[in-house]
Amino acid sequence: MTKNELLSFIAFKNEQEKEDAEFYMSVKGVELHRRILLFLGCTFSEKSKIKWSKIARILKSDKALRDVIYIYLATLEEYIRAFISNKYENNIQQSFWIDGSGQRQANKIKANILSGKKLFDILENIDFGCLIQQVKNLPIEDKKQLFGDFYSDTNLDAVKELRNAVSHHKFLAGCALKKCLIFEFEGSSLIDNIKNLRQLLPERYRYGKNGKGGITAELNKLGINLD
Repeated sequence: MTKNELLSFIAFKNEQEKEDAEFYMSVKGVELHRRILLFLGCTFSEKSKIKWSKIARILKSDKALRDVIYIYLATLEEYIRAFISNKYENNIQQSFWIDGSGQRQANKIKANILSGKKLFDILENIDFGCLIQQVKNLPIEDKKQLFGDFYSDTNLDAVKELRNAVSHHKFLAGCALKKCLIFEFEGSSLIDNIKNLRQLLPERYRYGKNGKGGITAELNKLGINLD
């Protein structure tokens, strides 16, 4: 669908709104806007129109949500790196180190250890996907210590997919994510995946130091209630 074709399905209250729409289509993409229109119920028939104000609100809220999720994904990544480094920096000769898939030398954890590099420096430079691979290869007691009863390969795969979606600035509300396990419930919705991220975080980052903060409170500010 071309920009002009898509504009015909948007209701503008003034010329400024139309100029804004054209600008955001040029920097965020016509296809993204088409997906938002679809999400808002546009049928793309002759009489189907969606107000620009609704589209702009979705664009703003989606970015705000991505910003919050990104902060806590980074927190999770730091937490995992710190745990592994703290436990094995001075006990580095282990059989479970991996050389991540692909040709990127930074992801060759085992090889970089053998070359004499510090574990913290190695972990700081690997991709998140490689870090998740390494976690899967840790002893089960480490995985339980990191995540408690919430550990599963399924949940790690899901949080990796969520990170990819956030990092690539995908429209989260319309994004296909992986299934994850929240207690006894299995789901793949955006809310399910955010809950999965929360349960993988250290307790203080889930609910804050006083039980009224963390990712839960940050999302409440956006009108998203996880509980």
